[in-house]
Parts: sequence; C-alpha cells; structure tokens
Amino acid sequence: MRKGVVGKKIRFNHASMIIGLSGWGNAGEASTFTVKYLAEKLKAEKFYEISHEEFHDYWIQRPTVLTQQGMIKSYIFPKSEVFYYKNRANRGDLVLLLGFEPHLNWPKYTERILKLAEKGVERIYTIGGYLADIPHDIGTPITASTNNDKIIPELEKVGVELTDYEGPTSVYSEILWRGKETHVDVVSLWCAIPINVRGLYPKAAYFMVNKLTQLIGLNLDRNYLKDKAESYKVKLETETIDQVQLRDLIEDLRRQERQPTYFG
Repeated sequence: MRKGVVGKKIRFNHASMIIGLSGWGNAGEASTFTVKYLAEKLKAEKFYEISHEEFHDYWIQRPTVLTQQGMIKSYIFPKSEVFYYKNRANRGDLVLLLGFEPHLNWPKYTERILKLAEKGVERIYTIGGYLADIPHDIGTPITASTNNDKIIPELEKVGVELTDYEGPTSVYSEILWRGKETHVDVVSLWCAIPINVRGLYPKAAYFMVNKLTQLIGLNLDRNYLKDKAESYKVKLETETIDQVQLRDLIEDLRRQERQPTYFG
C-alpha cells in the first residue's frame, strides 16, 4: 500500500471507480455500506490511502481511540482508503474509495481523486443517500446526475431517475464539476431513505448495487443484501406497530405523489 501518492507503475484496465463517503450525504449508510459490501464481496485489495490531515477538521469529527486496562490499543483517524479489484472476466477493473467527506479544501481532495483516475479509470461513480418522504415498503428510488450528456441514455435504460435540484451540495458535485473540466466522466447516484430510518438501511445498498452492476456490467451475487434488507423490513415494521403517529405519517406518504429529489 502507498500512502499519499499513487505508484507510477499502477495501471488499471478500463476501470470504474466507485466512491462512498460518510458524512452529509450518507443517510442510511447507503454510501459507505455499498462500497464496503463491494470491497468485501469482491475481496478487493487495499493499495492506497489519502490522509485527511489537509482535509479534515478534528473539532467537527474527532478520531476514536480504544484503551483497555490503561493501555492504548488503537487510534483511528479519518482517512480515505482505496481498494482495487482486478476483473478476470475482462469487463473492466474496479477501484473502490471508502472514506470521510472532507471538511476542508474540496478542490485539492478532488484533485487527488482525479489524479488517481488518470491511471486507467474510465468513469467515476459517487454514491449518496438522502432522507425522503417515502414509506419503507416501496422500491427504493435511485436518482442520478452526470457531467456528460452522452451517459444519460444509459441511466434511463437501467431505470435511474434524472435529477432536478438546486441548493446545498456535497463534495460529489465538486467531483462532477471538476471532472467535467478535465474530461473525466462522473455519475452521481443517490438513494432515497425513509425519514423514519436510523442507522444502516440495507435496502438502499441492495438497490444501489443492483443499478451499479447493470451500469458496470458486473456479475455479482446480491442474495446477502436481499436477505439483510428483508430482515430489516421486518424489524422496522415491528417497531412501527406501537408508533401510531409515525404509522399515520407513513400512510399519508403512501398516498402522496413522489417527486425525485437530490442533494448533490
């Protein structure tokens, strides 16, 4: 593994990069859990790390420490880890970036990512999750934006809704915009998460991986995610039974016409 720099000898084969960052755009852990699942399922190898010394405000998000019997055992600070999967089926490699959305210096952080993409990444996908007024028992909507209008037919073909949004955004929009300036294709995919969800929402990862595998052409077993999503659904419905007001809200949401939304 190389830290802070990209090895000159590294060269990807028609690769796609998938980015999942915790922070503002990670509702339901849709962003980070999706990339974690792909890295573990594909047994992707960690080869590079972006330190957040220049990009992270420790006052906003502090490192974590583990101390046992008076002895410090671990000290975990924010970082972005990059994993590599060599696709033996000649369908294109995968580069997976898992980390924290930077608090500072988005342009330089984005520059690091685009520099990495120069090693043979043909397209970047960013993954996000946002809270929305939808019930948990319908299909999970995926919306998207891109910096290349030639990609739009691909998004429509796999059933992704195109984004209409104006407002505050995430670092993903920085990647979209600067990718456009440097002629790197970027697709930003966002998953709607029911407003009553707290913590991990496995259904989001299931639907997100489903779209990604179609777009990338990757054959991947998703049964684990499907089972985990179904178990969470039962748990959520059980918790909802005694929450009369929340149940009434969900019923109201079912009757409302849903409009796609997006947070950058």
